[in-house]
Amino acid sequence: MPLRAALEDLRTFRSFRFDAPRQLATEAAANAIRPPTESVESHPPLDLDEVAVRVRRALGTGVPPTSSDLLRAPWCIWDGVRPLAEEPALLDSYLRLVEALSRKSHFRRLAAAYAVRFPENSKALRPVAASLARLAPKFTGAWSAAHDSLRIFDVAEAPVRIASAAIVRRLSPSELLSDEGIGNLAAEAGLAEAAFAEGLRQIAVAEMEPGHRLDAVRSWCGKRKGASFEKHRGLVADALVLPYADKMPEKPARDHMLSFLLGKFGDPRTREAKWSPMKCTAVVKRWLIEQSLRQFLDVVDEIALERHWKYRRAFWTAVYNRNLISDACVIFDKVGEGRARRMFDGETPFSKWIRGGSKQIERGHSCLLLRIGNGLVAEWSHNGRCNIWHDALDPSAPELHAETYMSSDVMVPDSDRRWTRRAYNHVPPDGYSWQSKVADEIFALTNTRIMQNEYTVR
Repeated sequence: MPLRAALEDLRTFRSFRFDAPRQLATEAAANAIRPPTESVESHPPLDLDEVAVRVRRALGTGVPPTSSDLLRAPWCIWDGVRPLAEEPALLDSYLRLVEALSRKSHFRRLAAAYAVRFPENSKALRPVAASLARLAPKFTGAWSAAHDSLRIFDVAEAPVRIASAAIVRRLSPSELLSDEGIGNLAAEAGLAEAAFAEGLRQIAVAEMEPGHRLDAVRSWCGKRKGASFEKHRGLVADALVLPYADKMPEKPARDHMLSFLLGKFGDPRTREAKWSPMKCTAVVKRWLIEQSLRQFLDVVDEIALERHWKYRRAFWTAVYNRNLISDACVIFDKVGEGRARRMFDGETPFSKWIRGGSKQIERGHSCLLLRIGNGLVAEWSHNGRCNIWHDALDPSAPELHAETYMSSDVMVPDSDRRWTRRAYNHVPPDGYSWQSKVADEIFALTNTRIMQNEYTVR
């Protein structure tokens, strides 16, 4: 359901109230002085399986369980060795008994177990919700009021309405329910979790600017490391990224999104298992490739000679625009690292130089590592060369995304007949000679020709 329609429905239901049956004056007075907040007991009793045995025996013989067992029976529906949910006839007998007795204490305990567990895939959830919906008009209190306003005992509608209202009021689902009088319901409770997931689905389809979408997702997820509900981390990332799968947002907005995602879930290029639930992983990786290329070009651009650097920028931008780069990372020294942190706020991944290797690392020296086809490219800044390995399995080829590198790690060694390796100097800068040679190597790796007019500096 679209967010706008959900909110319109929400306003409609807020103005609706069930007609309560007549009450004795003493009962009405007693209800009036009861506290408006229901405190949810979130843990089953220690002797849960023993309770279940007694409840099952009593219902099987047609004798009502004891009052004490009936108060604890709601936890037997989905918990324990033999949950009542696995025996539909037995569950039906229990629910009919609770409705026939029509006691508020039983209703409140059943509602609490329903909200805490709320197992969406359980066939027992709907009959439990239906019983609670029939009982709600008979009792005043927070649960009944929440059903009036949020349809809390409607399995399909409750998550939608809770999520819609929570988004509008800038609250988490559990905070919203607390405001509605249902206190002590943990953020991890099943109903709150279902509303959390639904809220992300609503954000994903809502029309909003990238910055506003990031604010909405960040606010919805709270301050925790990772998603509020770890199994829904795919929804978190997808709600933020998939609306822009076909068209990248502007660079600043994209960088802020990447910073948020990498801060929550790490780099998808090095933490593949963490990103397996995300549908947007390929999109994020492409954004990261562009960011790594931009890091290298923008940071080095501050210290490089323009007559040299503008030609390298044009060439590698053309390669990226042809979608030939499948992975990328950058290596900085302390000077480059400082510039990168100043220019790219937040979680922008890069590697660092360490001492060692055959080449002296100059001040500001950087290197861009690219995976192109089956090969690897190490493009150095300053007077470094463009190093190309035609096979990533070459034992001398570097691995991408290591924390640190020595200079020799990203330089082709002496020739070896078993492996194809190349290295080219960037001279002359304006004669397009080195570009033509590297373009030939890229053609050998990808069977795609980068034409000179694509990287000509005008």
